[in-house]
Amino acid sequence: MKKQIYLIDLTHESKLGLGSDTIPLQLGLIGAYCLNEHGDKVEVKIFKFLEELEKSVKEERPFIIAASNYLWNIDFSYKVISLIKQKYPKIITVFGGPNYPDDFKEQLKWLRRYPSIDFYISKDGEVPFAQLVGVLLEGHNLKETKRMKSPSCHALLDGKPYFGQVAPRLKDLSVIPSPYTTGLMSKFFEQKLLPTIQTNRGCPFTCTYCTEGGKYYSLVCKTTFKRKKEEIDYIIKHVKHTKTLRITDSNFGMFEEDVEFCKYLGEVRKKTGYPDYLACSTGKNQKERILKCNELVGGLMRFTASVQSLNEEVLKNIKRINISIDEIMALSDKISDTDTHSYSEIILGLPGDSLEAEKESMEGLIKTGISNITQHQLALIYGSEVNTESSRKKFRIKSMFRPIQRCVGAYSFLGKKFHAIEIEEICVSNSTLSLKDYLGARKLYLTVGLFYNDRIFGEIHALLRLLHLSTWKWLELIHENINYASERLKNLYDGFIHETKAELWDKKEDLIKEISANIKKYISGEAGGNLIYKYRAQAIIHHFDDIQTMAFQSLKNYLASQGIENKQLVNELEHFSKCRKSDLLNLDFESIETFDYDFVKMIKDVLLARNPGSSIKDIHYRTKMRIAHNAEQKETMKRQLNFYGSNIGGLTMLISRFPIKRFWRIAEVVK
Repeated sequence: MKKQIYLIDLTHESKLGLGSDTIPLQLGLIGAYCLNEHGDKVEVKIFKFLEELEKSVKEERPFIIAASNYLWNIDFSYKVISLIKQKYPKIITVFGGPNYPDDFKEQLKWLRRYPSIDFYISKDGEVPFAQLVGVLLEGHNLKETKRMKSPSCHALLDGKPYFGQVAPRLKDLSVIPSPYTTGLMSKFFEQKLLPTIQTNRGCPFTCTYCTEGGKYYSLVCKTTFKRKKEEIDYIIKHVKHTKTLRITDSNFGMFEEDVEFCKYLGEVRKKTGYPDYLACSTGKNQKERILKCNELVGGLMRFTASVQSLNEEVLKNIKRINISIDEIMALSDKISDTDTHSYSEIILGLPGDSLEAEKESMEGLIKTGISNITQHQLALIYGSEVNTESSRKKFRIKSMFRPIQRCVGAYSFLGKKFHAIEIEEICVSNSTLSLKDYLGARKLYLTVGLFYNDRIFGEIHALLRLLHLSTWKWLELIHENINYASERLKNLYDGFIHETKAELWDKKEDLIKEISANIKKYISGEAGGNLIYKYRAQAIIHHFDDIQTMAFQSLKNYLASQGIENKQLVNELEHFSKCRKSDLLNLDFESIETFDYDFVKMIKDVLLARNPGSSIKDIHYRTKMRIAHNAEQKETMKRQLNFYGSNIGGLTMLISRFPIKRFWRIAEVVK
């Protein structure tokens, strides 16, 4: 009889959505390789949801239970594993994943903090896990196996470390059987999870804030075109609830092999309609190749031009070299009239950061025309150079703790009730950034999120480009005068800052105590979500008229300060904007409008905007337009709303996962 191996990648569930909404690819790869080596002796089952796991655990005792370890599930998974260990004391427990220190002393502390874990597999896990399973299948008991120090396996025995040497990485990922075509992932297509693939692993860059910035991951290991093609074909045959495909590569589109793969993706999309969106992180170099990949898939990629900062001192401190603003601008121009979701990331709290540096980064990116700016907070994570003791001291990093969004819950398992709270440590000040300025930078980002991201007022941005005026100056005017906005809009800002402060704790113990006492708020969705997307969802869906009024009043004031008076133009543009986005979820809205200006040309003709001699005269002629959602948009919106839900929690998830600019009604010139 085959022995049972359970692999778990548990996700929190609440009214805000799932803590992790992707098919558990990494466990699938580990399971597929293990079956390839020991399939005649073991059976592998993968679990994402607690209820299904509990049912299986009650029916049989697994031989081994192994869990993924990420920031968003470690507390949950460990408490569940501990309860299983209580029921079956002889079970072997294994953890693995990136949420684990690189430093030896810190590794000892970590393992002593989680005594129910028998083995931790450090770094890539497919080969080491299969080797560990092989040793255990030979009949060695737990103590004997720990003393053997299998490759990449870390264990404690009587408080002493037994750490195996790090196993060599697989250079050819295709030697790992596909978890899709082997059938390991088939059940996950019945659930509302995003299909996920990996075409390469590793990163050649050395950013100090990232776990892949070290030497271990510097070599990029790849799989074959045949493997990628077979997985896509399998996914297309089985996918039910979504048309989004997630690619986990750190630099997708940067390599020659990606062009061939994107050509195939484009071909199958024309035949099947899948995928309609590629959620991926595009490469930091080879932008022309990435543009070619995007063209081949029909503009469906999430185009990344992440800079983390545009401040030279910050970039020096984090060992990062960005492509130039001119290059980003040229690339942005090429995709501005497509469905491509272009975005750039900045990180608040990096060494050398300040409120002025944040402004510098945002202004520079807005100048390029990138359609979405994401501001992350610097998370102090295991394996990153910035999280070392020397770095913390050098830059006087002050940290606080906060619950991870959508990763708090109250559960019952094997007759025991418990709370699980996932926590991250973030930088809230350093030698150049005060806590006050940290909050100021967060508030500034809310303004960018409400008035710029996803081309929410792309009409204004296009007009200012045509007039050769700064979009940033218009945004600054909004930000500086937010106290004069409507009460509803002021309340949005006040609520955002209040919740930003409220989600921070000095001590992890205090956080756990207070959240446990108020756990119902987190389960119901009243607390614990992604704040920026939560407030954006509220503004776009429920308070669009308020933000539109603020946007266009500020535009009028800005133009007046520049000596430009054109009341008719601005009023028509405001009406045009309202027709496209007000009451956004009303799919039956349709309007035929006649304007004195060709706003469609103004928005789409990027070359016109870049021409120094261009002016309003170039678009000043009578233009009749039809404004409505087209059939493809309606189908997409219905599918996405069905997938995520239409309450605030669902809408928050939706706009954090999908470019909502695709929901703006289309304006077509009627001839």
